[in-house]
Amino acid sequence: MLTESLLPQPTLQRDERLQALYHLAVELSALRSLESVLNTALRHCLDLTGSQFGFVGLNTADNRAMDVVAIQGFHPSEHFYQHNHLIPLRPNIFARVVLENRPVRSLDAAADPQRVGQPHGHPRVGAFLGVPLRIRDVPMGMIGLANRPSPYDDEHEQLLMTYAAQVAIVIRNAQLYEQLTSANEALERKVASRTQELEEAKEALAQKAVQLQQLLTETVAVQERERQRISQDMHDGTNQLLIGAMLELKSARERLTTGNLAKADESLQTVQDIVRRVEAESKRIIHDLRPPTLDALGLAPAIRRYAERFQQYTGLPCTVQVLGEPTRLPSKVEISIYRLMQEALQNVSAHAQANRAEVIITFAPHLLKLVIMDDGRGFDLAAAQQNPQGSFGLLSMQERAESLGGRLMIQTQKGQGTQVELVVPIQTNS
Repeated sequence: MLTESLLPQPTLQRDERLQALYHLAVELSALRSLESVLNTALRHCLDLTGSQFGFVGLNTADNRAMDVVAIQGFHPSEHFYQHNHLIPLRPNIFARVVLENRPVRSLDAAADPQRVGQPHGHPRVGAFLGVPLRIRDVPMGMIGLANRPSPYDDEHEQLLMTYAAQVAIVIRNAQLYEQLTSANEALERKVASRTQELEEAKEALAQKAVQLQQLLTETVAVQERERQRISQDMHDGTNQLLIGAMLELKSARERLTTGNLAKADESLQTVQDIVRRVEAESKRIIHDLRPPTLDALGLAPAIRRYAERFQQYTGLPCTVQVLGEPTRLPSKVEISIYRLMQEALQNVSAHAQANRAEVIITFAPHLLKLVIMDDGRGFDLAAAQQNPQGSFGLLSMQERAESLGGRLMIQTQKGQGTQVELVVPIQTNS
């Protein structure tokens, strides 16, 4: 059996190179980062061939240039690299490796007929060897080595081609791994973002459900109070008047029986006055329930009429301005807008301590805008919105606006009055 010292030198070099290839394969197989793969592969190539410096270039997505993604033996400045890291894929001593998909050697690249010059600051390139990086025989880039003390030979070329075959596979795997990692990270971000959005939507929905339940409870209470008020109005007003009318009719009957016609006529006249008052009181109650003006004439006249009554009962001046050409809207839309206006003016009367109020209604081709303004004390809107227990009026107006497909905006500051603005998209009745 021959000892290692007795083996022929070429045989010993081949064994060393095979051993180096094995170690390269083992080391590369443990790497996942593309940068680590490129630098490790290039370092092995330089060591094995005794080259001064080298680079790895990968084709750009459009295959019009090669991006120098790894350099060793030369440390370019950031400015140099930014301006020179792309090598156009057109015939020259370097790009031929990719364009012709074969190894390229040169004894002196600086004097090669196919040189294209080199950037200022780049070291002189003498002996050169470049081999393609291939996936299924299609070039994806190259490994370039330069400035070996003696020329590159066939054995160097064959060895580097063997290296490049392994390196290309590992580079492709590293690229796929990074793409997968990036895709997973993007997916995780999307999932996290979507989960956060769903949690926020769930919380908002739960809060909305609570507010709607509170609004429903308050609405029922308001209805009960309204029924009680109507009942009290009828008892104190209409009912008392009817009792008075009945007493006067009894008196008139008695006077007719005794032949006192003059006194009987007085009683009947009193009954007539009472009946007229009953009619007026009934109209007032009916108007409060649903204004006849709204059904008969439309939104603008009904708002004008309400402002007159509002001013009469509260003593607070209230003007109405109508802009655009008034038009009839669907009944449900008109009553919702009217009720929102009522709610806003009732808030002015109850809370604003204002000296005047103004209502502006604007009819445009495809929208209606209603503005209610006062010069009162204003309030803290954010605090009111955070305390739904004390702001059912605001919540009710907001719900009405949303039911109309519109938007409600409230502008207010303490001491600077309040402006309530409703914008509703409309389709006019033809």
